[in-house]
Amino acid sequence: MNKAASEAAYVPAETPKATKVSLSRIIIGALAAAALIGGALFGFRHWKFYAAHEETDDAQIEGHISPVLPRVPGYVVKVMVDDNQHVDAGQILLEIDPRELDLRVAEANAALQAAKADHATAQASLDGARASATTAAANVDTAVVRQRKAASDLVRDTSLSKTGAITDSQLTDTQAAADTNASELAMVRTQARAAELQIAFAAARVAAAETETAEKSAALDYARLERTYASVPAPIAGIVSRKNVEPGQFIQSGQTLLSVASETDVWVIANFKETQLTNMKPGQSVDFEADSYPGVVFHGKVESISGATGARFALLPPDNSTGNYVKVTQRVPVKVVLTQALDPDHPLRPGMSVDVTVRVRE
Repeated sequence: MNKAASEAAYVPAETPKATKVSLSRIIIGALAAAALIGGALFGFRHWKFYAAHEETDDAQIEGHISPVLPRVPGYVVKVMVDDNQHVDAGQILLEIDPRELDLRVAEANAALQAAKADHATAQASLDGARASATTAAANVDTAVVRQRKAASDLVRDTSLSKTGAITDSQLTDTQAAADTNASELAMVRTQARAAELQIAFAAARVAAAETETAEKSAALDYARLERTYASVPAPIAGIVSRKNVEPGQFIQSGQTLLSVASETDVWVIANFKETQLTNMKPGQSVDFEADSYPGVVFHGKVESISGATGARFALLPPDNSTGNYVKVTQRVPVKVVLTQALDPDHPLRPGMSVDVTVRVRE
C-alpha cells in the first residue's frame, strides 16, 4: 500500500473523534453557561430579596401567662382542674375550706349589730337631752316672769313703805320673794346650760356610734369579700400549666398555685441586630414560620420597636467605660402582632421558636 492510500485510509478514522470532542465541549460550555446564568439569576433574586427584607431566627412566641394566687390562707378542699386543661375566664379552679371565713363573717355581723344597738342608745340619749333642754328653757321663761313680777312688787312696796302704807314686815316679805325668784332664775338658767351641754355630749356619742357602726359595717363587708376568696377563679382563658396544688394542702395568701397560659392573645418578639433596624418601622408586613410547623407561614406586622437593646435590661448590663472595649453588635426586641386569625390546627404557644422575615422595602 502506497503513502497516498495510507493517508486516505487514515483520514476517515480521525474525523468522528474530532467531532465527538467538539460536541462534548459545546455541551459542557452550554451547561456552564446555563449554570452561570442560573447562578446569576439566583444571586440576583437572593440579593433583591435581602435588599427588601430582614430576617432573624432569634425570635419566639410570647403571650399572657397569668399566675393563680389565693387571696386568703387556708386548707384546699377541692381542686377542679388538671395540667394542660383548657379553662375559661372566671372558671373556679379550686376551693379553700370556708369554715373559718364563715365564722369571721358571723363575728363581724355580731359586732355590727352591737354597734347599731349602741347607736340607738346614743340617739335615745340625745333625744332625751333635747327634751330636757326644752323643759329647762321653759322653766327659764317661767322663772323670768316670776322674777320680773317679784322685782316689780319690790319696787312698789318700797315706795309704799316710805309713805307708811305698808309695814316693814310686808316689805321684808316682798324683798324675800324677789330674792327667791332671782335665785330660782339663776338656778334654772344653770340647769338650761347643763341641758345644752348634755345635748352636745349626747350628739358626740351619736357621732361616735355612727363611726363605730360604719367601721363594723365595713368590717362585715370585708369579711364577706374574704369569704368569696374561698373559691379561686381563673384570671384569663387558657391552658392550665405548672399546677402544684393538691387537696389537703395548706396554702398561703399570694402563693403561686398554677399558671394559665393564654391561647389567643399571643405575639412574637424578634430580636434583630441593630444594623437591621435601618429601614424597619411599625406597620411593615411580617411573615414567620414556627419550628413546630415547617412550611406553615403565619402573617403579621411590626407593632413596635423596643426603646433599648436587650442588654440594657440584663441583670448586669455591660459598661463599656470599664476595661478593654470590644464592639459587639447589639440586638433590639421588635414586637410583631398577627394579622390573621389563629389556626386551631397550628396553635402558637408562648416560648415557641420562630423564624421572622420583615419586608422593609416595597
